[in-house]
Amino acid sequence: MPLRRSSVRWKALFRGVVLAYGISFVSGLVFSLAGLTPHADQALYSFLAFLSGAIGCAIALRVMGTAGVLHLAMLGLGLWLLNLSNVLFGAQTFARWLHSSGFIAATVLGGRLLLGHSLVSVPAPGGSSTVVQSR
Repeated sequence: MPLRRSSVRWKALFRGVVLAYGISFVSGLVFSLAGLTPHADQALYSFLAFLSGAIGCAIALRVMGTAGVLHLAMLGLGLWLLNLSNVLFGAQTFARWLHSSGFIAATVLGGRLLLGHSLVSVPAPGGSSTVVQSR
């Protein structure tokens, strides 16, 4: 029985996770510099955190060149595991990290919705494209 090669491109997935996490991290720093805190501005901070996370996921999915269900799940899992570093550095409790899975799932789905409604592959930037001319 021949081995089937995985359809996940690991380098692209790793790049997408780091990119989405980085955009969320930098957004959090900007919010902090602007004086927004999760305790004082609960609704606004939560909305902006979701929006910046969704934009980061949309950009990551575009860079990954795909947005299938498997890739969405892998991106969400990668982000969730990368957020474990917050527990290791004492910025978040283990229980809050476990509860963050719902927010991460919503963020990844929000990022996917920003790309469109279909779960088919999206073209990678800089790839070959077909030029269609109308007559």
